[in-house]
This record gives sequence, C-alpha cells and structure tokens, in this order.
Amino acid sequence: MSEKILLIDGHSILNRAFYGLPDFTNSEGKHTGAVYGFLNILLRTIEEEKPQYLTVAFDLKAPTFRHKMFEAYKGTRKPMPEELREQVPLIKEMLTAMGVNVVTKEGYEADDILGTLARKSEAAGMDATILSGDRDLLQLATDKVMIRLPKTVRGKTTIEDYHAQQVIEKYQVTPPQIIELKALMGDSADNIPGIPGVGEKTATKIIVEYGSIENAHEHLEELKPNRARESMREHYDMAQMSKALATICTDSPIEFSYEKAKLGNLYTKEAFLLCRQLEFKNLLNRFDSAAVQEDTLEQEFFTCADLAGCEALFAKAEAGKTAGISLVTENGRVFGAGLALNE
Repeated sequence: MSEKILLIDGHSILNRAFYGLPDFTNSEGKHTGAVYGFLNILLRTIEEEKPQYLTVAFDLKAPTFRHKMFEAYKGTRKPMPEELREQVPLIKEMLTAMGVNVVTKEGYEADDILGTLARKSEAAGMDATILSGDRDLLQLATDKVMIRLPKTVRGKTTIEDYHAQQVIEKYQVTPPQIIELKALMGDSADNIPGIPGVGEKTATKIIVEYGSIENAHEHLEELKPNRARESMREHYDMAQMSKALATICTDSPIEFSYEKAKLGNLYTKEAFLLCRQLEFKNLLNRFDSAAVQEDTLEQEFFTCADLAGCEALFAKAEAGKTAGISLVTENGRVFGAGLALNE
C-alpha cells in the first residue's frame, strides 16, 4: 500500500471554519472560532485519511506572478474581516506547536504549493489528498491525487471527493480541461475575465467538442452559437490570459522536506499550553496526561500583549473582586505586570 501525504489549503479551510462557526473569544478577548474549527477539520481528516505526511500551505500578502500578469487579479474580493485576519498568525502558531509542516512562498499562492507537492509526491509513488474549498484544485485530480471539497448545505457539511474519474462524471471534462473552461467562462471569485457572453454550459460544450481553446480557435468558423464564435474571434487574447491565470503552477521553487512533513505526535506540550490559553476545553481531553506535565508552573500562565485582551482581563478581575499584581522587572526597568485572578 502506498504512503500518503495530506495537503491542506490553510486560508481556504480557516475561512470555511470562520464562517461555519460562531465568533468564539477567550477570556483575553482573542477571537478563536476559526482556529477551533480548523483544528476540528484537520483532526477529523487525519483520522479519515490516515496519512504518513502532512503539510499546510498558506498564501502570503505579497503579489503573485498572476498579479504581475493581470493587475486586477482577485481585485473584486472583499477584505478579510479583522476577526479572521487576527486568527491567521494564531493558526500558524498552533500548527507549529503541533509540529505540523507549514509552507509559504512569496510570489506564489497556496494552490501552487499544493499542486507542486501533489505532483512531486505522485512522482515518488505516493497517494496525495488535497483538502480545500477551492474548486480550481480539481485540475490536479488524477488516479493518485484526490481533491476533497467540504460543502455546506442547510448547516450540514459534507465532503465531495474527486479523483480524475469523478471530475469527468460531474463536469464532462478531464481535470486539466477545467483550466480550459475557466479560460472561456472566467471565474468571478478570482476576477479571471474569460471571454464575454460565454457561460458554463457553452464553455463545457466547446471544450467537450474541441478539447482546448487553441483547437477551438483553429476551428473558429465552426463554433456555435454565433455569439461564442464572435467573442472568441474578438477576445482570444483574453481567453489565453485567463487560461494562464487559472493554471496552477506545479513546479513552484519551494523548499520541502518529507522528513519535516512526517506526521508525528500532534499532542505536544506546546500545543496543550496553547489550547489551554485559547480555552479549547473539548480538545484538551485528547492530550495524554502523562505526556503533559500537569504540575509544571508554566502551564498556569499565559501572556497577554494587546490592549483589548488586557481590558478583558481587568474586567474579569473587577468582577471577581480578588486580584494580585506583581511587576516584572530587570535591572531597575519594568517590562510588564503579572496579574493573578485567584487566591
């Protein structure tokens, strides 16, 4: 049986968790709902997939090669809500505490990292599972690479699994031809223009018949309906650019080590302390009490470094009527204050 690597689209799953759960906060005032939801999805997927390797890829703020190609790429997206934005470094901190391999690359999207690692792993004889809410990744599906797409209907989440055959059955085209569809119909989520007047049905019909936009263009006079033919004639350059924008890069120049990606014990002492600080009580019982030294003094503390969190702590102290304070000093300089809310 082949070894398996689980590849996760970090921002996509964090975003899904954020909108799928209530806006939890801990007693410091930190927003934690997206992180909690992400961890539950991660742990459930690991139980189902039983991979030997695990990597989570994240986007960076820096422009990618697609923005250089088309300045308006993803230009229609709304800004990330602040409550979600502040949880991005938090989930990275949590994954690092759990020993999970996190990969980013300036100039490339998480999709490109996932595509590169999926192809690399497939070439090494492994199975790969990609977990993401982004259907663009269907172009990567093969007999050895499976795309798992969470889908929520009426509050209930199910997972759609796609190898190459399932893509053909649902979309009538092969996984690589998903790119050809996007070249014609565009993608409003990523602000990929496509060509005017061509929707999913017409794009599918053209690609099923001609296989690619290049071949369709060679048979321009045969294209139907007339609107699609004239649109292809006038806007073929836009179709070519849209195809380039929609194509996931599978040879991104990333540094990667299977040794670092090897799935080990996620329930580390560092992860326990962070789960405790974030007040993820339902996750704490997953930790082996023998492995987590309950009597260490360190576990009784957490550090609060932002104003909103401090205000929440002071409010809690006032409500409890009991508090102790100690200044943190060194060589006559004050670096902080310790606050205790019980005897």
